Amino acid sequence: MALHLISAKNPPNVDRSLLIDGLKALAAQIIVIHHLVSYGPMAEATTLVAPGVVAWFTYYGRWAVQVFLVLAGYLTAQSLCGRETGLSRPWSLVSKRYVRLVWPFGVAVTLAVVAAEISRFWTNDPILPASANWIQYLSHWLLIHGVLGHESLSTGVWYVAIDFQLFALTVLLLWTSQALRWVGWAPLLIGVLTVASLIWIRTWGDWDNWAPYFYNAYGVGLLVGWLTRRADKALPWVRVALLSVLAVLAWQFADTLNGRLAVILAVALLLWVASFPLARVAPDSVGGLKPLLGEAVHYLGSRSFALFLIHFPVSMLVNATQDRFDWTTPQDGVMAIAMAWFGSMLLADLFYRYVERFGITLSRRIG
Repeated sequence: MALHLISAKNPPNVDRSLLIDGLKALAAQIIVIHHLVSYGPMAEATTLVAPGVVAWFTYYGRWAVQVFLVLAGYLTAQSLCGRETGLSRPWSLVSKRYVRLVWPFGVAVTLAVVAAEISRFWTNDPILPASANWIQYLSHWLLIHGVLGHESLSTGVWYVAIDFQLFALTVLLLWTSQALRWVGWAPLLIGVLTVASLIWIRTWGDWDNWAPYFYNAYGVGLLVGWLTRRADKALPWVRVALLSVLAVLAWQFADTLNGRLAVILAVALLLWVASFPLARVAPDSVGGLKPLLGEAVHYLGSRSFALFLIHFPVSMLVNATQDRFDWTTPQDGVMAIAMAWFGSMLLADLFYRYVERFGITLSRRIG
């Protein structure tokens, strides 16, 4: 989920970029709150204050991951679909993506290991993962911890491995379709895999460490993102594939009332509608508030990945502190969550500036 931003220098994409950053920022905040109110002493104390709010974030907060999956597919289409350059060197694309993801991810996992060991001096709460061995730690850097069945060293780290798998699988599909020399192959392959994931693969619980299990969201975003690219010979086939996938998605939601499918459908339609010229708002049409609001949204969106990666080490340390000093009242729980959130936001800014951006620089050096 080290997601590319659409350049704000291109006027037609300003509002879509604002929308994407807004969705990323909102999803990241929901996921962070979901984790803060789900684990450790702070969650137990906060439940006494607002049990309904805690129950809502505990149950529904995990759905926000679908937003990131759709956006990841959408932004992959913006960078890859409709282009022949780059796909002739698929290993270069995959290597760039790996470095871009694994550098901030590996640093965050390392910080989580250190935070867990420090926290053990003050608490033995189940929020702490077991002490890591070298094979387990290395498997995280290789993004194969889930496949090997190793316990995660931080919360939500499964997503980064899945993001890499989804990107690599998409590059393989696009490269294969290019080799077949028919513009309709790529949308067809992506549409078939997305439909298969919607109907069957997402119900196979033992596949939840593999990319096809999550392609139901990623593929929808990919097709929507591809459709927004103009002057592409494959667009008629993309339209057919997207409409077919959306029809299956709507049918599956109507049949199962699965909330995750509703989130996928809503985000996909929002991105599609936002791509229409009439849906774009002039940059200064809402007065002086928009520049300030836009800067805030872009700031939060750009740091959403860093926040996602770094909030759990902070949460472990705050929970350990709460346990050590016996802060167990409801007010203590609310204060602890506020401290964890504020500390995570501060650290995410530093992490974005000095770790994540360095990973982007490293990835660009790969030929």
